[in-house]
Amino acid sequence: MRQGYSGGYLLALTGGRVQVLRSEQGGEQRLLVALRAAGDLVGEMAAHGGGGVRSASVVALDDCYAHYLTVEAFDRLPAARKLTDYVVLKLSESVPFRVQLVHFKPPQRIARLLAELVMLAGPELADPMLIPLSQEQIATALGVARSSVSSFVADLRREGVLGPGPRLTVADPERLLRYTSERV
Repeated sequence: MRQGYSGGYLLALTGGRVQVLRSEQGGEQRLLVALRAAGDLVGEMAAHGGGGVRSASVVALDDCYAHYLTVEAFDRLPAARKLTDYVVLKLSESVPFRVQLVHFKPPQRIARLLAELVMLAGPELADPMLIPLSQEQIATALGVARSSVSSFVADLRREGVLGPGPRLTVADPERLLRYTSERV
């Protein structure tokens, strides 16, 4: 799904994780708006009341599985009556992403993203502790300098929160959670 494109359908995710990214007009940088996983809908805003145009792009982080539903097919489902409640819930979940842009320092924002990715990892993933983003992608998604990401990743590796090696793998999820609220 791409920002600015027509939204005549939505997807019901049944496996994998996706990131919802938004860029401003002409903007190359795409900021992370939300993460979604199995059990979530994507594309529901444009499909219902969003003017039919996608307000963000959805990019798979893992192999994803989803049911493709036209607006008409979705509207015939009993779950369609609960769409307003679902949209309100998801909008309230997106508030922390906006709040952290203002109130949290880059290390906390990075830790929160890593923790949420681990939390959303489904049983279908071979390694749920593997972070499916590069340091560059994390920096771009959070709107922070790449040097901030690499410095914090080095600190987390030194402390045993992340495992060694070229890929980001969470070795100690409990200790990672401490960084989500600590003043680092």
